[in-house]
Amino acid sequence: MPSSMNHSGLPCLSHSPLPVNGTSSRRRTTRRVAAFLSILLVAPLLRAQMEIGRIVGTVADSSGARVQGAQVIAENPLTGRKTQAPSDDRGQFKFENVPYGTYVVSVSAGGFSPSVTRVNILSNVAVQMQVQLAIATSKVDITVPAPDTLQHETPRTEVVIDENYIKLAPSVVRRDQLQALVSTTPGWNTENDGLMHIRGVDDGALYVVDGVPTPDRVDGLFAGSFNTDAITSLDIITGNIPAEFGDRSGAVIIVQPKSGFDSPLNGTLLLGEGSFDSRDLSTTLGGGTRQWGLFFAGSGHQSNRFLDPVDPRNFNNGGGDVSLDLRADWHATEADTIRLAGTLQGANFRVPNNEDQQEAGQRQRQQVRHDHESIAWQHNWSVNTLTDVVYSRNFFRSELDGSPLDTPLTANQNRHQARQGVVASLTHLTHGQIIKAGVEISRVSMAEVFGFAVTHPAAAEEAGISDAAMAFTPDHPFFFSDQVSRGTQGAYAQDDFSPFRNLTISAGLRYDHSHLLVSDQQVSPRIGAIYYLPKTRTALRASFNRLYMPPQIENLLIASSQQARDLSPFAQSGGGADIRPETLSSWEVGFSQELPKALRLNVAYWWRRFRNIDDPNVLLGTTIIFPNSVARARAQGLDVRLDIPLRRGFSAYASYANNRVVEIGPLNGGLFLDDDFIEIGPGTRFTPDHDQRNVASFALTYAAQKRGIWTSVSGRFESGVPMELPDLDPAELAALPGANLVNFDTGRVKPWYVFGWSGGMAVVERDHYKVGAQLDIQNVANRDFAFNWGNPFSGTHFGYPRLIAGSLKLYFKK
Repeated sequence: MPSSMNHSGLPCLSHSPLPVNGTSSRRRTTRRVAAFLSILLVAPLLRAQMEIGRIVGTVADSSGARVQGAQVIAENPLTGRKTQAPSDDRGQFKFENVPYGTYVVSVSAGGFSPSVTRVNILSNVAVQMQVQLAIATSKVDITVPAPDTLQHETPRTEVVIDENYIKLAPSVVRRDQLQALVSTTPGWNTENDGLMHIRGVDDGALYVVDGVPTPDRVDGLFAGSFNTDAITSLDIITGNIPAEFGDRSGAVIIVQPKSGFDSPLNGTLLLGEGSFDSRDLSTTLGGGTRQWGLFFAGSGHQSNRFLDPVDPRNFNNGGGDVSLDLRADWHATEADTIRLAGTLQGANFRVPNNEDQQEAGQRQRQQVRHDHESIAWQHNWSVNTLTDVVYSRNFFRSELDGSPLDTPLTANQNRHQARQGVVASLTHLTHGQIIKAGVEISRVSMAEVFGFAVTHPAAAEEAGISDAAMAFTPDHPFFFSDQVSRGTQGAYAQDDFSPFRNLTISAGLRYDHSHLLVSDQQVSPRIGAIYYLPKTRTALRASFNRLYMPPQIENLLIASSQQARDLSPFAQSGGGADIRPETLSSWEVGFSQELPKALRLNVAYWWRRFRNIDDPNVLLGTTIIFPNSVARARAQGLDVRLDIPLRRGFSAYASYANNRVVEIGPLNGGLFLDDDFIEIGPGTRFTPDHDQRNVASFALTYAAQKRGIWTSVSGRFESGVPMELPDLDPAELAALPGANLVNFDTGRVKPWYVFGWSGGMAVVERDHYKVGAQLDIQNVANRDFAFNWGNPFSGTHFGYPRLIAGSLKLYFKK
């Protein structure tokens, strides 16, 4: 959100060291490492599935005798995902960690006619199968009929990205690879450093990893992004959010990590290099039995273009990050499964400079750290009833260090936050209904220390810094320090059922209460319906949701403080009040259509109405983000997705989104140091920084599995976000860095598009290992573009030039 600009048109920031109190970072790091090591020591003892399905069954002949060694294959005809397993000596087979969707289960055995069955994975209750094979009287060729997937769809608007696509996705910028994958689906607008917006919500997506909700910021800038090498599938829900998901739930991204359960020892090792002296190292290792499994993933990335720069010449922009993930699964009994997971992440990087800061010698640094621990227990009371209980803890820390030559001001920060809580649920299947109820309880502890001082008054005045902020000098700096612990609670009940053939209704009710930092509560109905027309193979959808989203907790204390309110330009015009939870009403209508050759088209028209919409502001172009809220907002749009499933090695998708966002003042919270910030008073309508009218993306992939060769062509178009013009004459505006990338007549960044190409092949292939080579090129035409420019909410950031990266990857299995 709002940030200041200097008269170069770029956000200004400078720092010199200020005293920052806090616990020794070395001691904190030692505690984090000790916590992670404790996970490593007890990991082999622990397993569970949360937002993931299972298929279990038996194979028998016509007399009921169990068939051993039958080959069982489960395949998703839309994503191409295929797994196989033989039946054991009791004729039993099992598929774990199966992403939701429709699957074709084929069973074959010598002397028997093959069997083909369609199953739908719609909940974490295991699908039970009893397969009976008939004696073969002659050779039989089984032809699987065209998938009728729409008949079993839910009323949600969602896209599943399977591991088959994830492992072929471009990996030029691994730090933002997860966000790049998500943004290929319709409805998402991108900004700098992995920031994304969805259907009018500013970075309000809820990530759910193994059933553990993560409402905090998840991207490379906050050391919280996920390693895509450790992901089995992504389920991205943008419409009709189920009642089980609360908090930052403008959209839900369900991440299913890989597991070593019931698989031989296997692993990968990747080495890569690319533009801007970038280097990548990634490794995975997993394996286990039918009783337990372990999976480890580690990655490291460094680059001299670590963040999206504020000047196209890329000043002061080196950095690196490391991520370690561990998952352990254990079948304690036939009815009990336990899982333990742990993550350590960290990044050290420089804060990019504009031209004035680079010439002055400014060299700001930032460190971010994150660790996560969770333990989950699942108990099956019967084949149709189970419970899940998860305890989790997330810890984040961020430190910003100024430098002696900062201009026109200097700042330092040390903040940390810990979120721990319990999620419990009961799922029951009865007469075609999926009934689920649960509770969530969390405790959030926040501690923030922040200070700034104006170092060069003349430059600060030219940059438009307010008189109130100018009063803080190195001899008399602004200083803030506070810490609190507060709680949130939630409860829900939901039911998916079919009152009559071809109609499915999803109904849910959720209650939320939060005390961050304002005590507030809401009851939220969630209802949706889908009706299937067999003759035309069309599914019609409609839904209404009420959503309740507490404010982001990063820097919430200072953004809500009286000290920040004293500096707010909105305090005298009805703004500057406490930051209340964001609430919104969301409507959607749409349809899905099966087309010839198994193509599938999804269309959704949506509209949303907001109260206290969250729209954070960036402090003077730095990486420090302060939450605030705008009184009201309206958003509406159209999302379109065409999927072409795997056929003769080819697969493709195309996504398009059109949306419009309007916000209505005043503003509350935040930290504003501007004197000439755009005037947003009560009733003032304005276009926010995430109003992106048109967005489109596509990819066409060909994979020749037998020859080990694949290639992919992709592209993305965005029509440009609004900007705020500085008070300069046209000649001065035209001389600013990146002025050729904006349209001064429309007040928007110019439309931009980029194309990418990726390809790979198996260099060496043996029974137990293979080596693959991959080459990625992003922005093939080397087109200049800007994510934003002089925006009062997010500043200025330039897009990437042509990026080239190559890698070698070793795959091995026992």
